[in-house]
Amino acid sequence: MRQASPAWEEKCSRCGLCCHEKVIVGREVVYDLDAHCEHYDPKTHQCRIYLERLEIEARCRRVSRFSAMFASYLPETCAYVQWARSKHIRFAIRRHIRFARGNCGDSSDEDPISSLCPAK
Repeated sequence: MRQASPAWEEKCSRCGLCCHEKVIVGREVVYDLDAHCEHYDPKTHQCRIYLERLEIEARCRRVSRFSAMFASYLPETCAYVQWARSKHIRFAIRRHIRFARGNCGDSSDEDPISSLCPAK
């Protein structure tokens, strides 16, 4: 994997949203605030191993310039998305972001989204 430049890595505001499980349903991205990477710290909302995350956590992916341009699951508040917008190279469709809690609801429900509870 090609190493990102330090200037690119510094763009990240470390909001922690990439650490959460998410699902795209139509024009909506649902972030499950209860399902996150084991290295995510819920108190600080940041990755405990940020600098080593790509070597330690196999599920972790770097947000590339391509992702900043095309990944519709990235929220508008993402610093990489804001960079792409400022350069007029953000081409992903805008999706509505919904935050949910996955530890409530009827687990027998067949629709995984309907079992998510809205964040309070």
